[in-house]
Amino acid sequence: MTAPTPESAAALLAEAEAARTRVRAGAGPAASAFLVTLGGASAGFFLAQPLAGSERGVGAAATVFTFAVLGAAAALVGARGTTRAGFSTRFGLAMGLWAAVLAVGLAVGMAVPGLAHDWSWWAPLAVAVAAPCLVGAWRERPR
Repeated sequence: MTAPTPESAAALLAEAEAARTRVRAGAGPAASAFLVTLGGASAGFFLAQPLAGSERGVGAAATVFTFAVLGAAAALVGARGTTRAGFSTRFGLAMGLWAAVLAVGLAVGMAVPGLAHDWSWWAPLAVAVAAPCLVGAWRERPR
């Protein structure tokens, strides 16, 4: 193997930069759109809790939430774009934080007497459940 010449090294570096630019330009907005939809649907679901006067109202809110998330997931799976380096870690962190806030919020809100229809519980929680998704969407936006 021969030592690279300055010209061949410069050509290889230029080729690597061109490949990086192509991948970055091809990164699609699907992951960001999914996270925005998930955050918005989760916040809407939490804000609907104090408004729901019965189990039927909670069921209706849960149905809308489910269809929004399923639609966003189908769009994410069907997207053909690339993702930026480190996507799996960032996406996993956003999803993990979202799931933790959702699970704890629902468990406490439904188990503690008086919280099921209390705005002071659900309104701040709506912001908290949307925040990991919105921050994750901002981090994943195409650049």
